[in-house]
Amino acid sequence: MTRKLIYRPDALADLNEVERYTRRTWDNDQARRYVAMLVADIKKLRSSALRHPLYDPINPGLRRKRSGMHHIYFIVSKNTVEVLNVIHAQRDPGMLLKAGKWEDEG
Repeated sequence: MTRKLIYRPDALADLNEVERYTRRTWDNDQARRYVAMLVADIKKLRSSALRHPLYDPINPGLRRKRSGMHHIYFIVSKNTVEVLNVIHAQRDPGMLLKAGKWEDEG
């Protein structure tokens, strides 16, 4: 089954920040390649989202997929995959989870 892909504003902002950071740290080509890889992995979730385990019992339905040095946080419904955030693997998403930030935006 192929689901519709939805990006929340925070996820789009995260991708933009990843691109800016990568461009500043390395170069434009590296930034384009890395963000393209992240987006390709996100698009694959349309058909493979349920292969990724549930991430957090505090936020039922929240799942996480590793992509490069980032984690993609998302929620799956029957017809959609909603991408909530793209967070560097070394960052602690606990503050967002504890605040119920993702659940409240739906």
